[in-house]
Amino acid sequence: MNYKHNKEKVIKKGMELFWSKGFHNLGVNEICKETGMTKGAFYNSFKSKEAFLLTTINSYGELIVIHLKNELDNSELCAFDKLVELYKNMLTAQTENNYKGCLVNNTMSEMGATNNTVADALSKQFTSFLKVIEPIVSEAQQNGDLIRTISSNTLTEIIHTTFFGFLTRSKSTKNSGHLLILMTSFINSLKPNSNANNS
Repeated sequence: MNYKHNKEKVIKKGMELFWSKGFHNLGVNEICKETGMTKGAFYNSFKSKEAFLLTTINSYGELIVIHLKNELDNSELCAFDKLVELYKNMLTAQTENNYKGCLVNNTMSEMGATNNTVADALSKQFTSFLKVIEPIVSEAQQNGDLIRTISSNTLTEIIHTTFFGFLTRSKSTKNSGHLLILMTSFINSLKPNSNANNS
């Protein structure tokens, strides 16, 4: 195998394998079989299964950042509606990808508490997601559509962490419809209290 020529394909395949199977349920033998690499080529290129995981996490994170930017780049919607549509679309997509969840979220659940190196890489990617979403949250606050008693940074983290929880729930129930309603209700609950504003 010409590894340099197929590097992107190898990383993409590895991403899919970790995404669907997790770290501990995936062996190097299976990685090599699925990617077409020999063990020697694998260890020469990535040094370890953990290093390969980190490479796939970084690539996955870059793809998600692009996806988030594309989802939120809708000039026809106000900021609040962009947020609602973003999470609606991501939860609806779970049906299409067989409830695989999110590679970052899955790996956080599996390894976040036991492997500091992996935890740091996951935290970095999660933060990159928040950086894309935060300006929209801030805009919705400025428009009066989201509460302003919490900073936009904190509110963005609350919203996306809640979404990650719903993703985990979606994986176990194989049902995103109910969770879509819950996520939408949660975002709507973050609107300013009209009674408080009028008092």
